[in-house]
Amino acid sequence: MSLFALELRKHRVLIGGMLLVAFLWAAWMARQLLASEPLVTLAINIGFLFALAPVGLLVPVVLARTLSGEATGPLAFLLTSPRRGLAHVAARFGVALATLAIYYAVLVGMSSWVASSVGVKYDVWLPLAAWAYFLAAWAAPAVLAGIVYGLVVAAYRPGRGGQIVAVSAAFGLFKIWGWLTWRAGEYLAFLPQLPIPRVNVPAEIAPYLGLARGDIDLTAALQTIIDGIPTAPAFVGLLLTVALFLVAAHLWEEVEWA
Repeated sequence: MSLFALELRKHRVLIGGMLLVAFLWAAWMARQLLASEPLVTLAINIGFLFALAPVGLLVPVVLARTLSGEATGPLAFLLTSPRRGLAHVAARFGVALATLAIYYAVLVGMSSWVASSVGVKYDVWLPLAAWAYFLAAWAAPAVLAGIVYGLVVAAYRPGRGGQIVAVSAAFGLFKIWGWLTWRAGEYLAFLPQLPIPRVNVPAEIAPYLGLARGDIDLTAALQTIIDGIPTAPAFVGLLLTVALFLVAAHLWEEVEWA
């Protein structure tokens, strides 16, 4: 059995549960859109997005919890596998990121369909760009942060005080990550930017989005503020992903000798 298949089998409940929730929500939204008022469906869609999007945090949390318990559990033999730590980390990262990619693709795809069905017009590349941007800037680093945290606990087996330090360090990492993302636009202004997407909201939809009445051309409004959509946060996320990947691969070797 390949490492990727093994990770799929180990986390099948989490993966199956998340994808089932996403597809059931998509099916229900499709039924609502076809059977009732589109405007009502848009309002419901926005509310559910705020509730379902944070569910993705379960993936790095479960990865961290699983790794921290494997050093002394029935799967401890995996940590002494003859395969390199790089392969193990790649398998876990690949399964987790693929799960999040499908999960958020369903959310973005369904939301795009609902928006277009009620008259919101936008560039065809916008949903794909938003999905890829989100994966690079948030999902990939978050997954590896969970893997690194779980490996730190598995390798060094900290006591209660050490676990408090580990949790504090994890929060510190996210604060640094947030600061880097916030400052990226200033220090990485030379990076290419995405063009401002064309988004036109008809008059009857604007109040549902908290906008003024009348047709709203968001592109024209944004162009008075910015020249384009910065890609710097995505590059920061990718850089952090590579760094955490190398740290995780090294920590796996530490776990083997712990």
